[in-house]
Amino acid sequence: MKEKLLNHFMRIGPRRFVVGTVILLVILDVLNSIYLKLSWVKNDLSHKIVLLIIDRMKLQIGDFDQATIMEISGLTNKSFDFFLLLILVNNLFFYFFYLRKKLWAQAYVLFYALTASIFSATMIFDGYGMGLGWTIFNILTVPLYLYIYWGVKLLKSETTLVPEKKGR
Repeated sequence: MKEKLLNHFMRIGPRRFVVGTVILLVILDVLNSIYLKLSWVKNDLSHKIVLLIIDRMKLQIGDFDQATIMEISGLTNKSFDFFLLLILVNNLFFYFFYLRKKLWAQAYVLFYALTASIFSATMIFDGYGMGLGWTIFNILTVPLYLYIYWGVKLLKSETTLVPEKKGR
């Protein structure tokens, strides 16, 4: 099985596989961010978080006017947007160095593809009320992430520069 997969990835070509993987991962990251933001807005999580914080602080909702709650909700929304942006920038950093054949970046991409496939599989069953589009998206991404995982794993020696050990 591994030999057939390795032959398949070698026919594609290690460099083309790496470039295609990075492009596909960026597209999937952007689509995931869009869906997560839609879920955030649809479920009105920023307002729920504000109400939860007020409750945990043993305060009364009547102590705050509606404008204050809306402002805090807006801050929470912007914080979530910034969090998604940080994740994207972090991933772009590692993807860039994966393109530059760095072994440590390849390890990140390998781990990321595996955990993203698990995340997508769990989202098939617990879609946070996002509907059929989100479910179909996750059904399609599980095999994509696993394909990327196996390609990165099997092409490890062809797609990285392994530093030689220096003698003493």
